[in-house]
Amino acid sequence: MLEYPAPGEWAMRTARRAHARLVDALGEAAGEAVFSVGVWSGAFVTMAGTAGLAAALAPWRPFRSTHAWVGAPGMALCLRMTGTGMRLWVHSAFDPEERGVFCQNHVSLLDAHVASNAIPHAFCGLMNAWQFRIPFYGWLMGMSLGIPVPAEQQGRTAVLAAHARERAALGLSILAFPEAHRTRDGRVHRFHRGVLFMARDAGLPVVPVAVRGLREVNGKGRWTFTPGNVEVLIGRPRSTAGMGDDAVTRLAEDLRLEVASFVEDGVLPEGATEVRSWRRR
Repeated sequence: MLEYPAPGEWAMRTARRAHARLVDALGEAAGEAVFSVGVWSGAFVTMAGTAGLAAALAPWRPFRSTHAWVGAPGMALCLRMTGTGMRLWVHSAFDPEERGVFCQNHVSLLDAHVASNAIPHAFCGLMNAWQFRIPFYGWLMGMSLGIPVPAEQQGRTAVLAAHARERAALGLSILAFPEAHRTRDGRVHRFHRGVLFMARDAGLPVVPVAVRGLREVNGKGRWTFTPGNVEVLIGRPRSTAGMGDDAVTRLAEDLRLEVASFVEDGVLPEGATEVRSWRRR
């Protein structure tokens, strides 16, 4: 059995009790608003503490080497603070030691926090350059060697592929959101090819990650949080080696369909089994 201690189970249970009591005392709208203010406050304190500890350790231990016991638990704890539980399924072909590009559907402000609960090794994010200026969150992304996406398109793929190769050489995977924008209707929309071109040119496999139920916790346009349950699927990795542009286009749609099948219909691919524990690396 894989060792996967879900971080912050106590925080999840405490948050659920707090939410229920606040809703009972104040009504649904007011109770959830007060609860959410507490979540935001707790999350910022947690991320500030995580960033501070990682920065203090950085002269001796780079962020990637403390990911398993500083970065990932800190980010994962923020999800539990919303009172949200998580179940994880993993395809039998997934190798927890292999680095690649994880392609996750884009749902919520909590997407990266969910990924920190699910991906078993150190990774960095691929995100717009402006996001690195967000207090605490952006600092963590910078310390984790996140890859900023430049605004100008000319030569962008080559720049991103070079960054991706460097991160993989350091033992980091890359988390990306090929839809580019958070869903408003809960459906999985078109996967843009840029992420896959980056993976191909960097010589990295791509791994689909499907997240179901997160929109009910916190969706686009909402600042409040509702305790819930999230289901995550880490799907079958795909090699990008030697792919032409047309093959990359087909791969983008294949990945989208697999993710959408789980997110929208709850269909698990053959070979996927639930993982109740996971030893972080």
